Amino acid sequence: MKIERIEVLPIRLPLKAVVTLSRGVSRTIEEGKQMVLVKMTADDGTVGWGESGPSRRWSAETTQSCYTSIKHYLAPVVIGRDPFDIAGIHRAMNIELAPGVDPGQPVAKAAIDLAVHDLVCKKLGINLQTWLGSKALDRIPLSCLVSAPTPDKVSEVVQEGLKLGFKGFKVKVGHDPDMDVEIIKAAVDAAEGSIVWPDANQGYNLDQALRMARAFEAMGMEIFEQPIPMTDIYGMKKLLSSTTMNIAIDEAAMGIPYLIEMIRREAVEGVVIKVNKVGGIYYARQMCDLVRNAGFKLIGSGLMDAPIGFQASVQLFAGYGIDFPTDLNGPQHIAEDYLAEPLPKDGQNALVTKTPGIGVVIDEVRVRGDLKLEL
Repeated sequence: MKIERIEVLPIRLPLKAVVTLSRGVSRTIEEGKQMVLVKMTADDGTVGWGESGPSRRWSAETTQSCYTSIKHYLAPVVIGRDPFDIAGIHRAMNIELAPGVDPGQPVAKAAIDLAVHDLVCKKLGINLQTWLGSKALDRIPLSCLVSAPTPDKVSEVVQEGLKLGFKGFKVKVGHDPDMDVEIIKAAVDAAEGSIVWPDANQGYNLDQALRMARAFEAMGMEIFEQPIPMTDIYGMKKLLSSTTMNIAIDEAAMGIPYLIEMIRREAVEGVVIKVNKVGGIYYARQMCDLVRNAGFKLIGSGLMDAPIGFQASVQLFAGYGIDFPTDLNGPQHIAEDYLAEPLPKDGQNALVTKTPGIGVVIDEVRVRGDLKLEL
């Protein structure tokens, strides 16, 4: 069995809401959710689908860079290879686009990785979770992402989230330290005992983060996500020693070598896994194993994933038994998707699909029609 053909299909999905990070709005309503789909076809006709969904204010990759990297560099070295040699496919991609602190344009490589896993699992007639060899859960709880400029608005979003059935709220901070304290207090007051945690997306310097940690801990926070720049290992270690909160890394958890270095420096206790940011399932499962074996907190998240990345993440996180509310907020923000059949859901729990592969059915007419993005 060989990979015979790879199509690279840029698309735009309309948004119904935006997310504001410490650097600004991740995507505007006008821009929409721009991404790149990959359709991978084997010589026996089996098809696998993958996606790259970059966020340029979260990391350096863009829709354009993912498209050109896949089309001109990654796809040519993958075509003709055995899809079951997933490690070999990643070696070939890493020779073509060299890894560094991260796997080297991981969001682009994730599209190939997801398509390969989808194809292999379809060929075997099993879902992705079965391929992973772990069925700890058959569903995962979703969290509500709260990105609002004022305490009053935060309170409104949390109250609406409670009505919708959410039991966890991740709140974006890192803008104005004084306002952020009030924002988290408003979220906690409105959450009625549900889980709340702040995510600063590297928005604070160390002095600010130490002050925020004291304030957030006093409000009962258990997790403080990526408060300072990912390169500040000294700062992460100092933060850990100053608080009982779990200081979790997200942007810093881009690749296995850097994660190992942070473990060696005793600068990490919690790790946020995003399938897209680490180059796909191949590396994500290795990182999950590493975090579990180190005894650290394992947290699931995403990059406003569309259905392929969303369901792949659900199956991975369910396989590893992640029952902490997961920040897979694509459905909260994406107005329309490319599915021919909706993904299963039970309230605010995302269910593992039993369909062979990643478990999504693509509406190719829409992908090649009104969703098509001209780059």
